[in-house]
Amino acid sequence: MKRLKTIRAVYSYYFPEIRKLISKITADFPHGEFLKSISPGLDDYEKPITEKMIKFYKKDVKGLEGFGYRYPTSGSSEGIYHLLSRIKKDHPDSPIYTLEGEYEGYRECAAGLGLTVQEVKEDIEVIKALMPGYWFISNPSGRDGNILPDSLINQIADLGNKVVVDMAYLGLTKKHRFDMTHPNIIAVLTSMSKPFGLFYYRVGFTFSRGPVQTLYGTKWFKNILSLIIAEKVFDKFTSDYIYKKYAPVQKEILDQIQKETGIELRRSDVLILAHLTEKDFEKLTDEQKEIVASYKRGPGYRFCLTQYFLERET
Repeated sequence: MKRLKTIRAVYSYYFPEIRKLISKITADFPHGEFLKSISPGLDDYEKPITEKMIKFYKKDVKGLEGFGYRYPTSGSSEGIYHLLSRIKKDHPDSPIYTLEGEYEGYRECAAGLGLTVQEVKEDIEVIKALMPGYWFISNPSGRDGNILPDSLINQIADLGNKVVVDMAYLGLTKKHRFDMTHPNIIAVLTSMSKPFGLFYYRVGFTFSRGPVQTLYGTKWFKNILSLIIAEKVFDKFTSDYIYKKYAPVQKEILDQIQKETGIELRRSDVLILAHLTEKDFEKLTDEQKEIVASYKRGPGYRFCLTQYFLERET
């Protein structure tokens, strides 16, 4: 039996189309854009690009245009840190929650600020018993790569909780309409890392209903080249281009894994991920369980398929 070539952490696939686009941009490097800084002409450089992003995902995200404060960030992770910093300053005693198996970056960023994040079982009755606080929720979910129903997030918000929705995987699923209109959804984070493979270019956006003072400096300190790349992506592609093209490849990969290991991974909504439930795990042979055990995440098991995507290029 072959070993799995899946990865426990999630590494985005640097899609060939994106590499080609970046090669065109850098072949004639846009030095002129950087020279605008002496005007100063770059203070609001991100604003039209942010508007393009909102338009790009208009059919996918309802209510994004309703967030009046918008900041260019280094992926979604910078936004996470600064939103936690705001909580630390304004509401240091407020509890902070995530669902079991969530992105560990919430916990680690909070720990660096002297804050604690409590992981909670996905059970609305359990959630109802908690003191209202702040929730960090990824959707599509970083736990298993599946889309959470808006009803769950809205129920959490209805309980008086303030919710930050991390949409780092937005653009890697089939068409779905995410609803961000609940007034207690106080911020939305987006990223170009996962859906377009721009992980090391560090480009994302933080949308907030109120000002995030520590992000004010992005007026001057931002990655212009990454924003140029993001704008070209919005101009050239559609929000479902990557999923439509590569969804068949995801299925091929899962078929390959089953043939090589006998393990039938479940197809996640997120293109580059797969998952198993605890019940699935119990049905595996002892040898298969040994292979899968290290992928445990919260109530299930998550697998990143990036290596298999890359191998199909050669």
